[in-house]
Amino acid sequence: MRAKTRRFLKLTIGVELKTQLVIAVKLMRGPANKPIKIGIGDKDYDDEDNHELLRDKLGAMSTIPARYQDVPVWRTRGCYRKEMKRGYSKKTYHQRSKDETVFSVVKRTMGDEVRSVRTRAQSNEMRLKIISYDAARIASLTYSLARGFLLSPNPTNLK
Repeated sequence: MRAKTRRFLKLTIGVELKTQLVIAVKLMRGPANKPIKIGIGDKDYDDEDNHELLRDKLGAMSTIPARYQDVPVWRTRGCYRKEMKRGYSKKTYHQRSKDETVFSVVKRTMGDEVRSVRTRAQSNEMRLKIISYDAARIASLTYSLARGFLLSPNPTNLK
């Protein structure tokens, strides 16, 4: 008997980092292996096998901070883990938090499940969720801008 592979909806987004607006959406049926340039993970993924998979097999740069900061480098096992212990680009690593924020807001406000059964309906449902998120984000940014403008001092009354 052949093992059945479960296929799921895979959402990839591009986020404008300053305003946190979704500017690109790509939906695929998973699992799929696509080439990547950099793999960023949190401390839960700190394992030499994960670094080897990203670097040696996928040809990507890995940025995964070391789990135990108080352990000296010479006691850490694995050349890639030692490299992360010596330092990594914190600017690159912390860009992932903005994508995670967008995913968190979408899941929290619109639910984390896809109710549609057919592939096309699932894609449309996810697109609608992203469009709804962007509309709410634009409304929030507009309100903040207008409120700041209205609460600023009037330059004609200043003496």
